Amino acid sequence: MSSRLGKRLLFGPLLIALVGGGLWLDAQRIAGGTPPLWSPLLATLIALASVKELLQLLAGTGCVLPRWPLLAVSASLLLAKTWVEYHGLEPRAAWHSATLAAATIFVAALLLRERDVSSGIARAGGAALVLLVTQLLSTLIDVVYDFGPFLLFALVISTKAGDMGAYLVGKSCGRHKLIPHVSPGKTVEGAIGGLAAAMAVACWLIGHFGGRNYHLFELLAVGALLFVAGHVGDLFESLWKRAAKVKDSGQLLPEFGGALDLVDSLLFAVPAGYALLRLFAD
Repeated sequence: MSSRLGKRLLFGPLLIALVGGGLWLDAQRIAGGTPPLWSPLLATLIALASVKELLQLLAGTGCVLPRWPLLAVSASLLLAKTWVEYHGLEPRAAWHSATLAAATIFVAALLLRERDVSSGIARAGGAALVLLVTQLLSTLIDVVYDFGPFLLFALVISTKAGDMGAYLVGKSCGRHKLIPHVSPGKTVEGAIGGLAAAMAVACWLIGHFGGRNYHLFELLAVGALLFVAGHVGDLFESLWKRAAKVKDSGQLLPEFGGALDLVDSLLFAVPAGYALLRLFAD
């Protein structure tokens, strides 16, 4: 067994145990009539690690932003959403919009202090990307409070099943490159295999943990959306890494890369899946 494979076999189950443990603890809290807490805090830590790596990637492209103030802004947005959801403050949408508006104004004012106006658009775009990634990952918190921790587990595993299906099918019989200038390893055949895997796992897990009787068409639609959105998120992060000329976003997890490498497929998939499930539930 190679050292690389051995480390993956060691750290993979440990990572799953960590995430699964947080979800299980929150399920126990909900059963006892207490709002979830551990899953949102875990999502906050993962999101902050991802934002930190994103700032490093941006710096690698020449777009240097004030790291600690932006990390503080991201932490404030995530913790504020957790606070609002935990305490059930209403109207929730207004509270979330107010915190995002305040964070955006603060970041804009912060960027105005930079005297190099020639890089203003690049820095503004980089800061906007940081806020966008923070908001997208904050949807993990929304899912926990609106649907419960086990449905978050179902969304994550369904998305990752699409990743794994695409990898295995692409390795075994992939012939036609999907987007070679961004990710040379991805193939059309792999995408088809990943789509089938995501739809199958979504039918199983979301059907089991969804909390209502979804129609088969709805489950297939969610699975398909999770794969497409996850694939785009994966490719989008690959584009950032290519721009920064690095293989991994960071070295947080041995043989897995950084936190951003871990959640790249979730960036768009969880918000998209969450939105579609909300539409089906209403």
